[in-house]
Parts: sequence; structure tokens; C-alpha cells
Amino acid sequence: MRRAAIKWTYLLGLLVFLVWLGNFFAGGYVYPSGEGMVIGVPAVVAAEFNATIREVLVKEGQGLSKDEVVLRITSQYMAESRAKLTAESVQRSAKLAEMRIRSEVINATLGSAETREEASSQGQTQLDTIYKKGYLPVITRTAAAEQAYRGKLDAETLRVEQRALGDQLRQLSVASEQADLALSDSLALFDSGQMRAPIKGTISAVLVSPGAVVRAGDPMLEIVGEHRFVIAWFPVGRLFASHGYDLAVGRSVSVDPGNGTIPGKISKISTVAGALPREFQKSFAPTERQQFIWIEFDKNVIPPPYFTKVKIL
Repeated sequence: MRRAAIKWTYLLGLLVFLVWLGNFFAGGYVYPSGEGMVIGVPAVVAAEFNATIREVLVKEGQGLSKDEVVLRITSQYMAESRAKLTAESVQRSAKLAEMRIRSEVINATLGSAETREEASSQGQTQLDTIYKKGYLPVITRTAAAEQAYRGKLDAETLRVEQRALGDQLRQLSVASEQADLALSDSLALFDSGQMRAPIKGTISAVLVSPGAVVRAGDPMLEIVGEHRFVIAWFPVGRLFASHGYDLAVGRSVSVDPGNGTIPGKISKISTVAGALPREFQKSFAPTERQQFIWIEFDKNVIPPPYFTKVKIL
């Protein structure tokens, strides 16, 4: 009797092991099953310039709202850039003022110069008539011609300067506006050294400490968005697909984080089959590529924590 019990126990254990082994290596070929992870929309906090961290105002796992101040920084690069832009703006303003003054002087004197030009021309014409009659000495006629030439030269010079100054004023005004806008954007970008959260969510990682120096583009904080969903990997070309089970947008699925299932629906199916992350790869098996699927939790359910591994049934 005892030997029979041992025999049947051994056979039952062997059967359970074979079932587990078959499910481990071939279960996904028979029934639909996928794995995934609960995530949120990712975001980072990074500066577009070199900076020094002065104060970190948040901790990992802390919830935050959009545009909330999370870091305070200083930047020697931004200080030098603002000083340079400000100095250039002052120089442009001074040059623009000088050109406007010169333009007003030209506009005020051009009328008199043109009147003088016209009077000199008329006087020369009259003196030429008198000279032809023999009543005017050559030296007087020469002086009149010189006077007419000077009048025309001065008037034409003022007209040319007026046109050139007009073009220069327009170009310098546009350049000054763009430079002022660049300075304004620089001040807004720096925001008095306050770094703000780009989205509403939870801090998943704090990558810097006070006193650290970061380069432009280096992430300082990692954030996951408030909205949680599952990105899962499903095998393709399996036996269950030929028996009426099709992956389709809107299909209901069960998400199992290990302590019970949570209802959800497929919201998006990727046309890309990607390699599974390391934690999802099976031991003693070649690297597998599966199809990406996005799953939204049903309303009025509490999603599992971020980065929880789940099974899709």
C-alpha cells in the first residue's frame, strides 16, 4: 500500500512537472497569453544649457502637478549670455538713436538744399544768357557754375543718404526686435533658475544632487504621467490565432499583476514586433520578438503601481 502511494505520488509529481514544462515552452502556442508592464507617459526634466543644481525640491515617488517647481539651478553660461545680449541691445539702441537723429536732420535740411539747388540752377541759366550777349565776364560765369554744382551735389548727397538711412533703419529695427525677442526668450527659458515639471505625474527617479553640474540636455529628473496603462508583448503566428482568437482594438482582456485580475481593453496594436526586455526573456531560450500592444484599464478600477510586471490573459 505504501509503495503504491509513493508510486502514484511520483507519477503525479512527474505529470505536474511535464505540464509545467510544456506550458513554459509551448503554452503560448496553444492559448493567448502575453506579458507586460504598467507604465505612464514618460517625461524628463532637463536644461538646454550647462547648469549647477542648487536645490532639489522633490523626492522619488512624490506626486506633482504640471509646471510645479521641482529644481532650482544657476548657470554661468546663461548669466554671460544675458549680459552679452543686454550689452548688444544697448549698442543697437544707441546706434538706432543716432541714425534716427541723422535721418531727422536730413529730412529737415533736404528741403532747403533742394531750394538752393533750384535757385542755383535758375541763376546759372540766366547768367548763361547774359554771358552769350557779352555782358558777363568769364570769372563770374565760372563762379555761378561752381555754385550750381555745389548746390546740386549737396542736395543729391542728402537724397542718397535719406534713402540709405531709410533702408538701414528698417533693417536695424528688425534686427533689434529679433534680438530683444531672443533676450526675452532667454530670460523666460531660464525662469530665474526654476525648473518646472512638464507634465502631471509622479517622480520615478531623481538623478542629481545639490551642487552637481549638468551639461545641456542631461536629464535631472524622470517623471511618469498620471495616466497608467499597460504596454504588453504578445506572441504572433501561434495556434490560438487560427481558432478564432484575434487580437483587435477594443477586445477585452484580463490583466493579472499576481494578486487577482483587473479588466482592461486593447487600445492600440503596433505593427512592429520588438525584442522583449531582459526581464521578460526566458532562460535557456533564444531572444524572442513579440508584438507590442497597449492596454487601457477599465474605468473605476485602481491600476497596479508603476513598473509592475503583469500577465495578459
